[in-house]
Amino acid sequence: MSAKLVAIGDSLTQGFQSGSISKTHLAFPAMLAQSLKAEFKSPDFSGESGLPLNLETLLKTLSNRYGSRINWLEFLPAVQTVKSFMNRTEDYWERGEGIHPSSTGPLHHNLANWGFQWVDCYTLSEEICRTQIPLPREDRFNQVPEFAQYRSVRRTLNPSFNPQYQHLTQIGVAEQIAKRDHGIDNLIVWLGANHCLASVVNLQLTWSDGTELDNLAHHRSSTLWRPEHFKIALDRAIDELAKIEAKHVFIGNVPHVTIPPVSRGITPGAAAGQGQDAAGYFEFYTHFWIWDRDFSPQHHPHLKRDEIRQIDATIDEYNQMLHQTAQDRGWHLVDICTVLDQLAYRRRQGSPSYKFPLGLVQALAANPSTQARVVEGQPLVDSRYPWIDPGQTDPMLKYRGGLFGLDGIHPSTLGYGIVAHEFLQVMQQAWALKGEQVDINPLNWQHIVASDTLLVDPPNNLGSLQDTLGFLYSQTPLLALLRNIGGQFG
Repeated sequence: MSAKLVAIGDSLTQGFQSGSISKTHLAFPAMLAQSLKAEFKSPDFSGESGLPLNLETLLKTLSNRYGSRINWLEFLPAVQTVKSFMNRTEDYWERGEGIHPSSTGPLHHNLANWGFQWVDCYTLSEEICRTQIPLPREDRFNQVPEFAQYRSVRRTLNPSFNPQYQHLTQIGVAEQIAKRDHGIDNLIVWLGANHCLASVVNLQLTWSDGTELDNLAHHRSSTLWRPEHFKIALDRAIDELAKIEAKHVFIGNVPHVTIPPVSRGITPGAAAGQGQDAAGYFEFYTHFWIWDRDFSPQHHPHLKRDEIRQIDATIDEYNQMLHQTAQDRGWHLVDICTVLDQLAYRRRQGSPSYKFPLGLVQALAANPSTQARVVEGQPLVDSRYPWIDPGQTDPMLKYRGGLFGLDGIHPSTLGYGIVAHEFLQVMQQAWALKGEQVDINPLNWQHIVASDTLLVDPPNNLGSLQDTLGFLYSQTPLLALLRNIGGQFG
């Protein structure tokens, strides 16, 4: 019997949240598999709250010990709490249980891995990553597991460390599943964001020079791929993907990475609701932990409005290629880029146009922990950085965010539910076009909402967001973590 669902992709398909991959059972393909009543094996990254560093668990640890704000008497103990948390995580994934085989395979259906670009889906294997990971070393200042992306690849593509599978890439594993199960009904492929994400994480435009096409991931330093280089990598990958001969292939396009709150738009001196041009762009974009009143273009890293426009225009070129590829191959494009554009709260000056699924709204209203986030039938969730104002009683002013996690890059569980919803709409259309009767259940929005711990049980130090983010930036390698997540090694 053919495999119902297999997924190839990067962190967005793997289920990455708030600085780590830990909840693979809440990745959007896993949500789809539940609707399809399909067997769907995923890797296990639950140890020590995930890899490389779970910011939500860290904030909750601090909140449980020191309350909503760390005072000066608690500062040194809080620093030690952070160091201890990071040390345990690093030890687990570099020297402890995390380096051993797991029993979740031998082959997974979710083959996605964070940091992946199109080149990686046909080049990186467990063996290559194993040979590139250096011996562990103690680093008192940057306690993030070294070569964490490659450690994740090993646990994803060959969890049992079986020599039989050590040479297989993402595409190679999918081919193996197709042979074993006599085909794949639905293949999800969603890559491309990491060809541009580092630009808004590093706040630098470093264009690709073509060497990226032949270098392994840890030897690449560009933050934005030129469209001609993206096209070469895409074409090579598509030729290999076509050999799998999946019944249906669903390709996600590249969202505008300038919308997630990892980079924050600021126009110094502008009044509230002003400072944006006609298309919604601010004058400068900087790190999310830098407040408007503190920002100085002379002292803080930033991108300018025209550079942000250039990133978006480059992504539009990527998406034209993906659209043409899907059309040429008879595959199906899932337009996540437009969805995120419609959800963009700040760029749309507080008036996003996306119509939320009814099941999502009903689940929020039915859950006692989230029912206050539904006002007159409209959910109070948006694309801003998560924050809860404890001094407000008006829900419209009390809640911000809800669609992205604490790294400012990746969706929350609810955000992944929206991705699953959009993929499912396209999948149902594809099945209908071929006259296929596919037995599915609706997405389980009640479970999705209840599983979103940032919504139902947020750390109370989010109420002191400026102090909390300032502490994280000063006492953790936060920027190094974000760069690592964005595919930048070291």
